[in-house]
Amino acid sequence: MQIEKYQRELLSALLDKYEGSSFFKTGAVPTRRIMIRLYDGGITDFPAYEIEKPEIKEGINRAVLSLNRDELVFYQWMKGEKNHFLAKVWLDFENINAAYAFINRRPANDIADDVCLELLETLEKVKSQWIQDFLNQVYEKISRKRSVGTRFAATGLPADSEERRNLLRALVFTDHMEETELLERVFSLQCFGDSKTFENSVRKRFLSIIRQYTDCDDNSTDEELLRFAGIAKYPEQFEFRGPLSISFERGQDGGDDPGALVNFAPLISGGALYTGDLKRGQLFLPPDTEILSIENRANYIDYVHRQHNDKELVVYHGGNYSPARGLFLKALAAGLQPGCSWRHWGDIDYGGFSMLARLRREIKKDVLPYRMDRSELERYTRFAVPVILPYIEKLKLLTKREELTDSLPCIQYMITKGVKLEQEAMLTEFSE
Repeated sequence: MQIEKYQRELLSALLDKYEGSSFFKTGAVPTRRIMIRLYDGGITDFPAYEIEKPEIKEGINRAVLSLNRDELVFYQWMKGEKNHFLAKVWLDFENINAAYAFINRRPANDIADDVCLELLETLEKVKSQWIQDFLNQVYEKISRKRSVGTRFAATGLPADSEERRNLLRALVFTDHMEETELLERVFSLQCFGDSKTFENSVRKRFLSIIRQYTDCDDNSTDEELLRFAGIAKYPEQFEFRGPLSISFERGQDGGDDPGALVNFAPLISGGALYTGDLKRGQLFLPPDTEILSIENRANYIDYVHRQHNDKELVVYHGGNYSPARGLFLKALAAGLQPGCSWRHWGDIDYGGFSMLARLRREIKKDVLPYRMDRSELERYTRFAVPVILPYIEKLKLLTKREELTDSLPCIQYMITKGVKLEQEAMLTEFSE
């Protein structure tokens, strides 16, 4: 039994080396030996070959000799130590398939082909750009490497087939949710038939993909990232202050209720809606209403209490908005009359401008930036935060966004000076 264990370990090590070679990636026949050193001049690639433990050394020697008799490997003794110390062992490439079969291992390129097919089938099922970007990049990487890898970071997918399929299933399910919001455990139950599968084996990788393939801010919390995908820890509410009403039709739920019109305008501290009520009702804005969306909660609360006027609807935007919040923002855009403006106030950083671009791309193409220009950055320069080179490279990506042409002077200034500014810094004008 111990010899069989050594045989499996030796062949596994040799096949790992082969699959990591350029010959494997190109499909070429090796022109040099696929070899590991057992004890070659004091150097070993196989630490289990402990020459000071005779029983182990002899067991591995017998394992190599047995594999040689089966025409799976060749070997070489140390000079002057024949039948005592093995120097090297290498694959008999003509019988490579038999080596795979001996340890019941599938060739990595066969596994890669299967995974590439899974990725292509998944691509056909989704339309979200960030999911497509992830799948396409992983497909390209696996096709090129001809291997799935052993860690998530290597290709973006777990090597374990069940974990991989669970991750792909979660991405497809998320894509099909569209504007639906689900609590995390409800999402897991509906997606996997178990309330804890997502949390236990998918969540970490799922979050990693969102961070890498969306325009999320670097400081986004896990909860904010999940909300972006429509997965909520608690039901999401949409906060605002101003002249907004929502009407509910008579008997909408099949009962005898007369319907209702709820007017939020008198609430001086603002009101809130949940997704369920938003979907049941219809939003109304007076004809001359202007909209201001504010990214940060502290700035939203401060603005509501200090600067709000009766013709302005102030909306708490939050971070990278969820599908449910997107439904709310689209309803507001639909109710805004021609000629009335929508302004957005966010951080003067990568995340802030990405949110502005997304609002213009998905909600209303002429959303205006509010206090997000170079003059504000210069005004609060003492509160600006230095950024490192990788962040500057991300800022450079913003200069290629068609939606941000009017913001280029500010973005270029951020790149040149290597700084960013969080909008909370602007609250200092009221505290000094």
